[in-house]
Amino acid sequence: MRLVFMGSPLEVIAPLESLIKHCQQSGDQLVAVVSQPAKPAGRKQALTDPPLASFAKERGLLCLQPTKASDPQFLEELKALDVDVIITAAYGQILSNAFLAIPKRATINIHPSLLPAFRGAIPVPAALLDGLDTTGVTVLFTVKALDAGNIILQESFAIAPSETAAALTPRLFAASAPLLFAALDKLRDPDFSGLVQDESKVTLCRKIAKTDGAIDWNKASKTILSEFRAYQPWPGSYTERDKLRITVEDMLPIAMDVSAEGEALALSPGAFYFDKKEKAIRVGTGDGQVTIKRLKSAGSKSVDAPAFWNGLRLQGQGQFEILC
Repeated sequence: MRLVFMGSPLEVIAPLESLIKHCQQSGDQLVAVVSQPAKPAGRKQALTDPPLASFAKERGLLCLQPTKASDPQFLEELKALDVDVIITAAYGQILSNAFLAIPKRATINIHPSLLPAFRGAIPVPAALLDGLDTTGVTVLFTVKALDAGNIILQESFAIAPSETAAALTPRLFAASAPLLFAALDKLRDPDFSGLVQDESKVTLCRKIAKTDGAIDWNKASKTILSEFRAYQPWPGSYTERDKLRITVEDMLPIAMDVSAEGEALALSPGAFYFDKKEKAIRVGTGDGQVTIKRLKSAGSKSVDAPAFWNGLRLQGQGQFEILC
């Protein structure tokens, strides 16, 4: 089969690299890669390709970068490639009916969730916000409705207790390659149509805003930790002290200390102190405490908890502001 791979971020390089190896060992042919156009980036605002486009060009692959996937000239270029299957993975644009009509067999998508759960653009953060310990990857037929096509194959994967979206997303895409190849084999049967999704079990991803990264220390520890894990790398999690923004870069759960009488040694929400034994900062939450190992104050470099604490020169407890 003649294949086209579409995507943009760094995380989807792994399945593309595996697809290249697959094509070298099979009769399938990767005829092009499609990615987003270059955009200004960095202090100098130099035009910079998405990571997938840079990778494709380094490998000498034909790389198309239309401003819009509905652009008539791009669609003509795609038709000329005589494509059987188009594979999409975090491409980042809505695909039109005219686009979906081009491949002779199908357009399929690699989606990092167990559909019909978490349809939408941020399935990995959504799973972490829900506090799940299991998620997965689904390869499905692409249709006009968002992530609503028939399921070709899917597989479950455990989520590590402290795993962030920044770590889980590339792991899921890397693990998608065997599933993708099995899906391509199923597509060789012209009568294969996949499994219809159960619409009664559909959940949708909500949009994440930059302000969602503000930590509300009044929330339960589990909620604060889930949000921290979900918001890595964007928008990140941050708090404030004396109006100075402080980004939290490493946060972990911690068991509550108890006194000799067996009572919990509590901190009020946002109150913090340095735990010499753990070499970490303990912060009070709505129902307990969390521990912070690494932080970055605005305008400063990232430091570990001991260096941050020493820089404050506090004699007792400090207080982070309650951002609501």
